Amino acid sequence: MDVKKNKGIKRSDTPTPTNVCDFIYDLLKDKGFKKILDPACGDKRLTEKFDCEKINLDIKEGQDFLLMEDKIDCDLVIVNPPFNQGKGKVFMPELFMDKIIELCGKNVSIVMITPMGFRLNQKKTSKRLKKIRSIYPPITSIISLPVDCFDNTLFHTEILCFNLNTLEPHYLLPTDESAVV
Repeated sequence: MDVKKNKGIKRSDTPTPTNVCDFIYDLLKDKGFKKILDPACGDKRLTEKFDCEKINLDIKEGQDFLLMEDKIDCDLVIVNPPFNQGKGKVFMPELFMDKIIELCGKNVSIVMITPMGFRLNQKKTSKRLKKIRSIYPPITSIISLPVDCFDNTLFHTEILCFNLNTLEPHYLLPTDESAVV
């Protein structure tokens, strides 16, 4: 891939790489989760290995999570929300996070794949920074991803874990797919 030609290119529907799904699964498989929500499930690869009840929603299947109003009972949310489908200044990962808190509560464990700009490059007066400080659950772990982690996309992305105190504070995604957590 020519880095200069692809600088900043972002697809709106980018499947989560299998090695990322496997890494998340390996981190969480023994944590005892009973019900998992993926509100932007695509092909369901983020939750497919988990042996528990799953709620997989996707707008392509007529299930728009952002329009839902009923509370959702789950103990883990795993999501790779669309990054750039918003109009104007709408930031989709922020909309998903707001809706997760609204429907699932502030105490639910959350694993969210998101642009690094979700938590970085904020101004002191940023509304999102205020949410991160006071409304969103605490970020308990960060998983750093290589910029070329997603196929045909170069974008600074990370995985933020909220309310998952049993994880280490920081992980680096192994570059060797055979590496074990």
